[in-house]
Amino acid sequence: MRIVLGNSTLAAYLEGGGHWSWFLQYPMALRAAGHQLLWLELLRSSGNREQDLRVLRVFYDRLERYGLSRDCVVLLFNQSLDSQPLEVAEAFGPGALQLGRWIADADVLLNFACSIRQPLLSLFRRRTLLDFDPGHLQVSALTWDMNIQDHEALLTIGGRINAPSSEVPRLGLRWQTFEPMVYLPAWQVKAAAGHHAPFTSITQWKWEELHYNQQVLSVSKRDAYLKYLKLPKLVGRAMELAANIGTSDPADDARLLAEHGWRIVDPHRVAHSPETYRDYLAASRGEFMCPKPIHVLLKTGWVSDRSLSYLASGRPVIAEETGFSERIPSGTGLLSFNSIEAAAAAINEVDANYQRHCIAAREIAENYFDWHKTVDAILSASG
Repeated sequence: MRIVLGNSTLAAYLEGGGHWSWFLQYPMALRAAGHQLLWLELLRSSGNREQDLRVLRVFYDRLERYGLSRDCVVLLFNQSLDSQPLEVAEAFGPGALQLGRWIADADVLLNFACSIRQPLLSLFRRRTLLDFDPGHLQVSALTWDMNIQDHEALLTIGGRINAPSSEVPRLGLRWQTFEPMVYLPAWQVKAAAGHHAPFTSITQWKWEELHYNQQVLSVSKRDAYLKYLKLPKLVGRAMELAANIGTSDPADDARLLAEHGWRIVDPHRVAHSPETYRDYLAASRGEFMCPKPIHVLLKTGWVSDRSLSYLASGRPVIAEETGFSERIPSGTGLLSFNSIEAAAAAINEVDANYQRHCIAAREIAENYFDWHKTVDAILSASG
């Protein structure tokens, strides 16, 4: 098949090693499955020509390491990406001259998180939306037109979106589910981390909220982790967050977390590239992951792509329950919790039987999130 991947988050976030690592798995997996692909990356201009060209150089240098530089075109817009007329964009990359042919001949556009919008979207003859933030996307769409209805297929990793108890608004549309992928050849299991190594996670530190059905829905990882503020002292072991709290820190969160035993490090320092991201995960005891509260409140069944990276690295994951345990076995390798007491018990269990949980973590990645299954599921659902 001839497949276009549409995205708008990588060139604008060069320091996001985890985000890069997540996305790169998709073009690598599709290529390994024998498909022809073009990665179409959208970027809004900074207004400074020299700065834009520097970003593009760094972007393509990174792609070259993965053999993807010739398979990617960047469209640079001097306006908001909310509207995307192709004729006002400047195209960069080795495949820029063939972009028109690619758009006309592509069997399907895989549109990551509504990155490709109208009128560019309508140039593709078949369009599939891939939703990686269930609940957040659908609630936002109630007040913001993201051209969701202009796709032939709507796919989400919100595994419970069609469950009777799910509170995610379906917008009157048909949603199909798929599991996020691990491109297993990119992940090697290294020697297990010693007891001194911290449980970690990497996260954005935001304050945002949405309003839906007379509820205030937090989409803030700050809210998520502050519920477990006392956890490090409760378990008496090292806990670390690579959180981009920043220097302004109006609520003095860095000090508050440190006082309760959390180590805080800068993700743009410890995980600024896919390579440093993998090293950071491998040096961790495992992951302690809190999702955005919206995933818990709306029962989305969401699983973090970052958690999948820990699992593939042979590192156990302790994750707050979103409903994922209905379809993915938890208790060994992947452990769920919904209270600080349950979180503490899970950490103690992993420490007590660490090698068993490490082996099980990799097995979960292989059995439930293998890239072959995800590629097949996406393309089958796309028709």
